[in-house]
Amino acid sequence: MNNVCLCTGNYAKNPFYLKFSDISLYSIEELCYYFMERVHLLDDSVVSEELVNWIRQECGLTELADELDVYVRKHVSVAAFVSTILERTGMYDSSTIKQVDRILKEQSSLTIIEKYRKRAEYLYQQGRFRQALAIYRELVEYIPSRDNTGRALLYYNMASIYAMDFAYRQAADLYYEAYLLHPDKQTRYAYILANRKALTDYAYGAFKRDNPDWEEDFLAVEQLCAQTDQKWFASREKKLMTELEELKASGQMELYHQQSQALIRQLKKDYKRQTMS
Repeated sequence: MNNVCLCTGNYAKNPFYLKFSDISLYSIEELCYYFMERVHLLDDSVVSEELVNWIRQECGLTELADELDVYVRKHVSVAAFVSTILERTGMYDSSTIKQVDRILKEQSSLTIIEKYRKRAEYLYQQGRFRQALAIYRELVEYIPSRDNTGRALLYYNMASIYAMDFAYRQAADLYYEAYLLHPDKQTRYAYILANRKALTDYAYGAFKRDNPDWEEDFLAVEQLCAQTDQKWFASREKKLMTELEELKASGQMELYHQQSQALIRQLKKDYKRQTMS
């Protein structure tokens, strides 16, 4: 049988909860896998007494915990800490562990801005938009005023999060800030689209008249909206909403309430995942 790994230590009764990633780990092997999958996001917070105590008490790896306890007291690097765990667990070969060690040592030289940006990008990609937004707001204070491209990207990402939350007015303002710093077509489209959603028809008409040079862009945005509408009408979500409306209209209230409550529970779950700190 291939790819069999002999586990080390106990299966934890109480998991180690990683707040940042919203993940609970139940074994030393899961911890190693977490390290490998998120090596570019690991920082000094990994070298913690809490993790060492979990390895000792829950995994039953006393010798490893004793060694790591010394690392914590001496404030060793995250590279040495993680590499030791990977070596003692035996899940990965020496060349893989050396590669992880090299990546972590290189990351130690990153600036605060670069580390925060990586963390925000990770949260954004995971769909945890509000946590990403909080980090982006902090980063605004750190990005040098002369770094127009960096600040523009920051404002653009913040605007996109507001747009996902239907806060189109805030999104439009931030897209505009991004466009002033780095005037490209994608940002201009996003700025126009946010205004289309935020403004009344009358105000949007005035907005178009105030920007006569963007006529082709306004047309492109309208075509994009039409395509989005088509995708919505063909989507699973639209079908679900139609089915709920039909159940309600036909008087099948018990089934309607069951399915609508199931949908609401899922939406709440998604919201909690996005807002969990």
